[in-house]
Amino acid sequence: MKKILFPTDFSEAASNAFRYAIELAKTVEATIDVVNVYNLPVIDATNLPAGYVEQMLEEKQVLVQGKLETFVAAEPDAPIEKLIPLYGVFIPEEIRDLVREGPYGMVVMGTRGEHNPIEKTLGSITTFTMMNAGCPVLAVPEDAAWQDIDYVAFATDFLPHEQQAVEQLMDFAKKVTAEVYFVHVETKPGIGTMRDYVTLADYPFKFTDFAIVNSPTVLEGIESFVKEKHIDLLALYIPKRRLWERLFHSSFTKRMAF
Repeated sequence: MKKILFPTDFSEAASNAFRYAIELAKTVEATIDVVNVYNLPVIDATNLPAGYVEQMLEEKQVLVQGKLETFVAAEPDAPIEKLIPLYGVFIPEEIRDLVREGPYGMVVMGTRGEHNPIEKTLGSITTFTMMNAGCPVLAVPEDAAWQDIDYVAFATDFLPHEQQAVEQLMDFAKKVTAEVYFVHVETKPGIGTMRDYVTLADYPFKFTDFAIVNSPTVLEGIESFVKEKHIDLLALYIPKRRLWERLFHSSFTKRMAF
């Protein structure tokens, strides 16, 4: 991972996540590109002078460039490579396209809690990026402070097509010298051992540490495991799915992001 993309909306949550991204970049010896996607308010352009919209765009770009410079100036030790003021109407899609076009090994961005009315109404840009980016996405909760990543949990269903995700995760864990736990949440009562549930003959990885957690819901099981094991980072694999599956999985991912 040589380069991290950091999208910002200049909020407090973004500032907190930026500090996290800086420390992570130092740890893995990466640089950071910081992007803000901006647009213009909806206007009736029929009676505007020729070239006025272009002038507005140029002025807005200059304004956003200045805000980006101010944003990163608060962290003078940040390993910044590029500031990107990016015009776009649909913010999540613009971030997704930038990630897919650029040489990014990870996206780091902040996420606000579900109590935030904008998040509840419009959905999370962070969640959309997690579901659609072409590289791993690290969502940093608004109250999370940087600390060394010693323990990582990977939530697994023991599927062979998790291989690429696990390879990326193990490479990341090696760079930050973290131990990886594999955890599976079983919602059926009475299942307490691995052999009671699944045969792992086709799973391509040996476990450094493995656990099955019984819980009424997957969300509660993961949260319980994270607290009990003092996990610093939770990893989820999001496969491509048919539409009805994606709708369900997107809801779960959004709840985890919140």
